[in-house]
Amino acid sequence: MTSSSHPPAVATLPLDTTLVWDHPGVSTPEKSALRLVAVDDLGASQVTVVEGTPHGAMAVGISAGKPFAVSNRCRHLFASLGEGQMTTEGCLQCPWHAARYDVGSGRMVRGPQGAFKPLAGVVKATAGAIPLKTFPVELRDGAIWLVG
Repeated sequence: MTSSSHPPAVATLPLDTTLVWDHPGVSTPEKSALRLVAVDDLGASQVTVVEGTPHGAMAVGISAGKPFAVSNRCRHLFASLGEGQMTTEGCLQCPWHAARYDVGSGRMVRGPQGAFKPLAGVVKATAGAIPLKTFPVELRDGAIWLVG
């Protein structure tokens, strides 16, 4: 730093102030939140992968009109759930073997299908018994935001 340049201004916020992060470097004092994806960008599958969050990659979407965010890897063979789709019943369906998850609880509600269907109960009772992580989200200004 040269003698003619000045250090950047630093704002001191009260300890109970939280921030909204629209993108790196911009914040305002409000409830802590991170914009994940615009609802219009979800497409027909109603779910997408969002990378670079504080929790790693997430599957983010809309189920029965409500936003959700869950960990991105299927408990069966670790497929990217954000590349799957929402079912008419509101479940997140894995793109590889059609295992289904309740996005509210993260629980596997149906084990893998196809060649793995004979093992669906075993998968659901073992690896599938560990729910996906769920994260608090809300709809705001046509987008899904990670809150809290």
